[in-house]
Amino acid sequence: MRAAAAAVAMVLAGGAHAESARMTGKFAAPYRDAAMLESLRVGRFSGQDGQALEMAIERALSAPDLDGRPHFDLVGGRGGDADGLLTGNVTTGVQENLYKGKEKRCVEREGGKRDGKCLREEMVEVDCTRRVINVNADFRLARRNDGRIVYTTSKPRRDEVSWCRGRNPPSTAEETIRAIILGIAAEVRTDIAPTIQNYSIRFRESTRGLERSLTRPFKEIVRQTQRDLPAACAAWQAMDGQAPDHPSIVFDLGLCAESRGEYRRALDLYRRAAALIGGGGNEGTAGIERAERLIAAREDDRERGRGKARR
Repeated sequence: MRAAAAAVAMVLAGGAHAESARMTGKFAAPYRDAAMLESLRVGRFSGQDGQALEMAIERALSAPDLDGRPHFDLVGGRGGDADGLLTGNVTTGVQENLYKGKEKRCVEREGGKRDGKCLREEMVEVDCTRRVINVNADFRLARRNDGRIVYTTSKPRRDEVSWCRGRNPPSTAEETIRAIILGIAAEVRTDIAPTIQNYSIRFRESTRGLERSLTRPFKEIVRQTQRDLPAACAAWQAMDGQAPDHPSIVFDLGLCAESRGEYRRALDLYRRAAALIGGGGNEGTAGIERAERLIAAREDDRERGRGKARR
């Protein structure tokens, strides 16, 4: 059911912006074994800010998927009835050091008045403070049934700011630590759960190597993507027969397939386009990576759906 909902919501078919196709896609998590878990419990995190990180991760994992529900069924309490247990440790250090800095200051004012026009400036020594905040969070996610570790990582963060007498830091130490904790929690979610992304990919417009008689029609098709993407894709399909293996046509057909949610077709076309464009990293290779992650997310959804059906 979830895979079916994803297939419907995944693509804004026909959407185009300028010479680009706009799409909404579900991309597989980097740690796919972790993403395959149905339920998850966020266990105890040691350290002064451990509880804050626990709660931040729970909120991040509560964000809805394409079907309007969180990717994981989150289990609270101390019970062991979740498929996976996420635990970890967070260490936080704040260090402030005083030092002598230099600033340009007005040393002579008109009439000797405080608010008088500045007549002369000089670099003077001032008392300053340098604050360094280090936060390091370590994570481990283990499966309940066999204890296998499916996710383990360390996320160090460092923030350094300086300010001088008469000024204030951009944020308090507590505010900075909270922002770091929230950022780490969001990154953990991206690591172990699929991400929903709205993205826009430009059509390839190069006509190099294309017969002169097809150059103008090709450009017309590019402009047509703004008005009627399906019709433009059909026109490129017809032109592919007239100019087989032209890199721009092959790539644009791949983008058409991706916009329709036909990711395996898109992958085949991007592979062809990457070889035709050449030069290592190009639009085709980027398309390959994107299509592979889209396919992986769809396959993972189907496998999780089969797992639920067997229960």
